[in-house]
Amino acid sequence: MTLTLAAAHASLACRELRDLASRPTPEDPRAPRPSGEALAQSEWQLNLAINSIPALVWSTTPDGMLDFSNQHLLDFVGLTFEDIRGLGYCQIYHPDDLPVLLDAWQDIMSQRRGREVEGRIRRHDGVYEWFALRQKPLLDAQGNVVKWYGAFINIDDRKRAEDALLEAKRALVASEANLELLINSLPVLVWSARPDGSADYVNQRWLDYAGLPPDRILEWDFLKIYHPDDVPRMMKVWQHDLAHAQEHHNTGRILGADGQYRWFYFRGRKLTDAHGVTRWFGANIDIEDLRRAEDALKAGETALRESERRLQQIVSSIPGLAWSSDRSGATTFWSRQYLDYTGLTSEEVLGWGFLDHIHPEDREHLLDVWANALKTGAPGEAEGRLRRADGQYRWFLIRASPFFDGAGNLTQWFGVNIDIENRKRTEEDLQRSRAELAHVTRMMTMGELAVSIAHEVNQPLMAIVTNASACLRWLSDDRLDLALARDAVARIVEDGHRAGAFVSSIRAMARKSAPRMDPVDLQEVILGVLDILRGELTRRGVSWKTEFSPDMRAVRGDGTQLQQVILNLIMNGVEAMADVDKALRHLTIRTGMTQGCALVSVADSGTGLGPDSPDRLFEAFFTTKPEGIGMGLSICRSIVEAHGGRIWARNTPPRGSVFSFTLAPLEGGCADAPAR
Repeated sequence: MTLTLAAAHASLACRELRDLASRPTPEDPRAPRPSGEALAQSEWQLNLAINSIPALVWSTTPDGMLDFSNQHLLDFVGLTFEDIRGLGYCQIYHPDDLPVLLDAWQDIMSQRRGREVEGRIRRHDGVYEWFALRQKPLLDAQGNVVKWYGAFINIDDRKRAEDALLEAKRALVASEANLELLINSLPVLVWSARPDGSADYVNQRWLDYAGLPPDRILEWDFLKIYHPDDVPRMMKVWQHDLAHAQEHHNTGRILGADGQYRWFYFRGRKLTDAHGVTRWFGANIDIEDLRRAEDALKAGETALRESERRLQQIVSSIPGLAWSSDRSGATTFWSRQYLDYTGLTSEEVLGWGFLDHIHPEDREHLLDVWANALKTGAPGEAEGRLRRADGQYRWFLIRASPFFDGAGNLTQWFGVNIDIENRKRTEEDLQRSRAELAHVTRMMTMGELAVSIAHEVNQPLMAIVTNASACLRWLSDDRLDLALARDAVARIVEDGHRAGAFVSSIRAMARKSAPRMDPVDLQEVILGVLDILRGELTRRGVSWKTEFSPDMRAVRGDGTQLQQVILNLIMNGVEAMADVDKALRHLTIRTGMTQGCALVSVADSGTGLGPDSPDRLFEAFFTTKPEGIGMGLSICRSIVEAHGGRIWARNTPPRGSVFSFTLAPLEGGCADAPAR
């Protein structure tokens, strides 16, 4: 195939020679031109020589159209001559180089003078290599281009070497620049010295500090800006180290551009290079602030010892048990008072040993509060009983505050336990007083409702009498009817139960007993209160309705106290409608759930609340009724808050007001619960 291709090229060359034979050609100073067989043989040998040359050889027409390439060029690019002839050769150049190469080729053809151009040519495997593109024109007698001949010389290795050398030079320059930048950026005064001790280099920071040009520091001029009192001592050390040491250490004061002397630490080392040249390299480190800090530290240590003594006295004087813990909650310190109170040693309480002296009933609650504080990083407090050295428990208010370092990280906790035993006793006495006051209020309410209560009790009793008379009639011999008599007896039993239930409700409200926290269905409590007040509501011309939510959940509380709250709110609404026409007296009791809380609302159609009333209604002894004593709503608030709930009131345009309270359900949390 190679011979065939060579023959084709040879034929092409012969045709071109015949084409050129008809026009003048440049004079050839060589031997006479061969002819006949000698010419054919010469052409064949020339073709073999061209295809054997270890270079990429080509030729073009005068207008730059490729008309010949040797086999090496075709093998290198992996294309056929038909692929690259004419302008097809453009595809073998790197796309980034093609515009430049075409411009150069146009310039070469216009000037009819060859020159070397560099560009990348794609190898048969797709890899580009650098080539020197050389060309030369064949001119006729008039100087016109007859043909262009050229060759591509592979310079890829040279280009890579040049690029590597250029990159190395750039890296060297950058390294030197970086080194200079690094030396000048160091927060120290860098220097170098000759073997005799004279300076031959100082960095820019040295110059900036002294405010002097290099020629006023180098050689021995640096001694002029050392403190006169330090020079003799420093030179003695310097001369000794030059002669006998490998390293140099010194301290002294150097005059700055601001006219002030500052203390520096001198550190140097002797180095000998490969040529045996010895130099000293070193740096002067500013220790002025360090010396001042050392002086301040000495004074501070004295002050710290005094401060610790005073702090110990302050801690010992705190009217509480002081302590501290690490960020995880483990105890790290107890005050002497704390240790004396518990009768324990530090070793016994450090870490988590403090848990042993907490009352068993309070331990879980206190640990929950402590765990939440550790999780949120927020201050916290809780009440609990702590065991005294004699085994007795006393109530304490335990407060903890986090301590953050300068970076905002929580590092430890500080706390104090304040004895509130007496306060707790007072609160219990107050709670008993409130319970007694609530009982008195209930009794007063029962007195006010005596007529209605008598009416409610009288109704089932009269029904019992009527049904008993009817039963006697149906049992007489002349009118015996057992079925009707049985119905009458059943009605007697039903009326008896109704009267008994009503009396039980009245007794429960009137009974003076300690609060009991049991599951309570508020809707049943509301219905019970309405049964008690049914006669009073009818007597006062009040219509009422209930709107109970099917989602309502039970709460934990004292049924009697909650019954009193609902009764007070209903009677408060009834009294608010006293000046309203009877046809407009409407009372609505609603239940529901809001934010996870059980909600009870009592809405009336009365005259509404005054502008200041909503904020003060629940204060003790505040009343808007001439005959009121201002305790009913105050007691309601006390009961609701004691159950962990909240109570409030508001106007309901166009008329009336609504009183509402929320309580935590038996299971789950209540987002509306007040902070306690």
